[in-house]
Amino acid sequence: MKKNCRRVFRVFSTLLISMQAFLFASDYPLQPIKVLPSLAPRDSVFVQYIQEVENSYRCIAYGREIPVAFYSYKVKESDTLFQIASRCNIPYEEIALLNAIENIDTVLTDKTIIIPNAPGIMVPEKPTTSIGTLIKQRLYTSDNKLCYNVGGKLFQYVPNERLTPTERAFFLDAKLRLPLEDSILTSSFGMRESPITGDMSFHKGIDLAAPEGTNVFACKSGVVANASKDRIYGNFVILDHDSNTQSVYAHLSEILVATGQIVNSGTIIGKVGTTGASTGPHLHFEIRVNGAAQDPKRLLPSI
Repeated sequence: MKKNCRRVFRVFSTLLISMQAFLFASDYPLQPIKVLPSLAPRDSVFVQYIQEVENSYRCIAYGREIPVAFYSYKVKESDTLFQIASRCNIPYEEIALLNAIENIDTVLTDKTIIIPNAPGIMVPEKPTTSIGTLIKQRLYTSDNKLCYNVGGKLFQYVPNERLTPTERAFFLDAKLRLPLEDSILTSSFGMRESPITGDMSFHKGIDLAAPEGTNVFACKSGVVANASKDRIYGNFVILDHDSNTQSVYAHLSEILVATGQIVNSGTIIGKVGTTGASTGPHLHFEIRVNGAAQDPKRLLPSI
């Protein structure tokens, strides 16, 4: 009975939140979106767009109202996010946030993206990427009246704002690095005989032996999703890297980060230990994609 009540409450809460978001978004009309056929300087629509961008910069400089408008553009094979941003004279992060682009390595070819005509940051009301979540935490305010409904998604516009150095490193960091500078692989990913029970079981990560107290590094920029301890993993840290990728660091002797903290690739997050279900000093390291464990050896530089 209690379980059913909790389930009904969760469903009701979800519907209420969705309804509130819908009503909030419906307060703002859908923005018309013009089409940019190309980013060529001889294209008449693109010429008009560039004139609007220049006017937006002038409005910001003189404190005038900014006539924000939006254009769609189908990305060509030769285009990159940096090239598009450079041609349009618009910050690349603004385009990334407006289009929920996860990081700099996201493939955009043949995708239709939205490009604004005013520089700044478009803060998503309901972020779906890690960088969007970070930006919302820093810039989203209830009194910002510069709100735009773009394709049914609500954004707050913050003129002339840019990413902080930490946020920029987070977005630009798409590669994985080794979590230890020097170690010995003692147990691979997959089925193995458990060193604790002796039974065959699936090992969801890899074990890297190193002296106790050795620095453990974040394999990629991310946000600390959990920094805690349990009976099996001992002291552990879980990092969220994007909307579907996590890394796990277990059996630590020390945890040097806190839940919610932003870390860059190479940040020391803990020390090698032998806490939890462990037979000696080592780092148990996992990569999870959409909640499923992946073989770290396939994703990391040679171990």
